[in-house]
Amino acid sequence: MDFKKLISELSRRNVFRAVVAYMAVAWVIVQIADTVFPAFGAPPVLMKGLIYLLGFGLIFWVIFSWLYDLTPKGFRRTEAIESDPEIREENSRKLNQVIALAVVCAVLVLAGASFWAGSRWADPGIDLQARVAVLPLDTPSDTDEAYFSEGMTDALIKELSQAGDLLVLSMASTRYLEAGIQPRLELFREELDDVDYFVYGTANQEDNRIEIAVAVSRDLEKDPIWEHDYTRDLAEVRALWAEVAADIREQIGPGEVVKNRAKWKDLRPVLPETYELYLKGKYYLNKSTEEDWKRGLLYLQEAIDRNPSDPHAFAGMAEGYITWGHSVNPPPDVLPKAEAAAKRAIQLDSTIAEGWAALSQYHTYHGWDWDLADYAFRKANELNPNLAMNHYHRAWYQALFGRMDQAISEHLLAQRIDPFSSLHTAWLGALYNSVGEYDKALEQVRMSSEMYDDNALSIMISGHTYIKMGQVERGLDSLRKAARINGGWKGLGLGPALIQAGHMDEGMEIARELESREQTPFFSLCLARIYHAAGDFERTFQWLESAKGHAFYPWTVRLHLNHPEFRADPRFDELIRELHLPPPAPLVYKGEPVKDQNLVF
Repeated sequence: MDFKKLISELSRRNVFRAVVAYMAVAWVIVQIADTVFPAFGAPPVLMKGLIYLLGFGLIFWVIFSWLYDLTPKGFRRTEAIESDPEIREENSRKLNQVIALAVVCAVLVLAGASFWAGSRWADPGIDLQARVAVLPLDTPSDTDEAYFSEGMTDALIKELSQAGDLLVLSMASTRYLEAGIQPRLELFREELDDVDYFVYGTANQEDNRIEIAVAVSRDLEKDPIWEHDYTRDLAEVRALWAEVAADIREQIGPGEVVKNRAKWKDLRPVLPETYELYLKGKYYLNKSTEEDWKRGLLYLQEAIDRNPSDPHAFAGMAEGYITWGHSVNPPPDVLPKAEAAAKRAIQLDSTIAEGWAALSQYHTYHGWDWDLADYAFRKANELNPNLAMNHYHRAWYQALFGRMDQAISEHLLAQRIDPFSSLHTAWLGALYNSVGEYDKALEQVRMSSEMYDDNALSIMISGHTYIKMGQVERGLDSLRKAARINGGWKGLGLGPALIQAGHMDEGMEIARELESREQTPFFSLCLARIYHAAGDFERTFQWLESAKGHAFYPWTVRLHLNHPEFRADPRFDELIRELHLPPPAPLVYKGEPVKDQNLVF
């Protein structure tokens, strides 16, 4: 076949112009349909059908443009007009006009869509970053299955949270904001005043049918501004909550809901028996004891055994292993298991934010692939900007590299999403302590203590803050109290502080107590810090070798162990290279290096 001759013939018959004109017109049709179809609730298959139709139409159009030309007398076969160059020139001119017109239409469609979207965002009647509290959904009085209520509430929060124009409180905090609550504490009253919308309702399961009643209110003491009932098969529970979230967001402010509604209707169904196992697993993972975590992981493993293609179960398992990995005595393989579960969740469904969040946390605390951790943090935030724990862990990722403004900003966002968690309040105080903002640190400690009596974490951070403020004995008394409440803080917080304050005998007594116990990465980390404070750097390096499995290890090496003689040892450089970290540098806050730097934990 002579390709040059074929190309020449295609050009002579205006096939190329005809194809360009067809594609330009088809693009305009698709853009208009992409806006119009969702507005009328059209199913996704309709859009797919249109694209297939236009694709097949292109094939027929190519054949048609080869065989026929447009003349003043209508369409005629090309062979019949080959001797009339005037007609051929006119035909080419008309095709050029069609192309030009299609391009103009395309520009107008794009400009119109941009103006429409921009005007919606600028509409003062729409609350951008409106703060929403989803209260725990009530279940029938004859059921005591708390896991079902929590699971349904969490599902709605997760769907609402995927919108960047809403700030949705986490379930850990909304438990304290149930309908009819009359908080005695000023902190709770302030948070109630700062909520723009309350979402509440009921959830009931009858066999494999689920019934939901949801209402939205601006004030818990007033009638709802919107309410609706839903009934669906349990297998379609994820699509149901996506629909409920879409309806709620349209009442609060539409954002991109109309456009996304069709996509959400295409969510995969669940297997009712494994979904119940998933809900139970998540329920126990949200508790605070190791026994509960083990029980939750067993439920999730059973769900995976029954349905190995369930990405949500793998993501939940990854989250559970990450939580367990931050405990005092986690199993040595718990964080690698978190990585494996996170990767599998992402392989099965890369749109689940929790899978990416777990992957970022694995590499932050164990894998030490900092670029991948950063990418995974950002990916999780794109998919769900309301994951409080994602912002919390990213804050400490930023602190590891000395970027304290970014660290505090992320931590503040975590606190705003989950205001009643001591984790996001007390540890924020630790960041303020590290940059010399002692008044702010103590304010966070006060808020955390107001939520929970005898909070060892808050008391420990207050102790370190008092010491840095020059109130050494007051600080040591606080650290002793924290150690009595939670023995884990005896080695990590009290021991090094005692030695630095000149109480060498008391500090070394803690070291001997830890050495007499069964060794774990956490106790090794504590001993490394105690011996570093005592100036015994040989033992510091010795204990660091067995501390590498603990989540706090990178911060200990790069930021805590800062004695010049210790850092001058070549073995310290080897530790930094092994962690793939840059050499130690001062913390930076408000554009200036921090003078008296020492992260608290």
